[in-house]
Amino acid sequence: MRKVQLYINDKLVDLFNDEKIEITSSIQNISDISKTFTDFSQAFSVPCSDNNNGIFDFFYNNDIDNPTFIARDRADARIEINNIPFRKGQIQLEGSEIKRNEADNYRVTFFGDVVT
Repeated sequence: MRKVQLYINDKLVDLFNDEKIEITSSIQNISDISKTFTDFSQAFSVPCSDNNNGIFDFFYNNDIDNPTFIARDRADARIEINNIPFRKGQIQLEGSEIKRNEADNYRVTFFGDVVT
């Protein structure tokens, strides 16, 4: 069985057991060789656990002054499978979801590093 680990700024992120992370890999567009692409994922969810709230600095809470995690900036990230490096890149926080007046999950997108 494969175990996926996601690290943001070298901190292990809690994941949902049934969440899929689908990575699309595109190196170069054959019709225009001047355009170089990279790995990216569809947006996926991670739970609003105590650990993840610390990593994302309680993004859903507008009362936090001087947050350390800035949602408009991408953060360094890496994906490992069974503790073996799979992809390095950046993560972008897309938003969070509130259910029954409680934070439920964060929506994030992974972008791989481009290597030339």
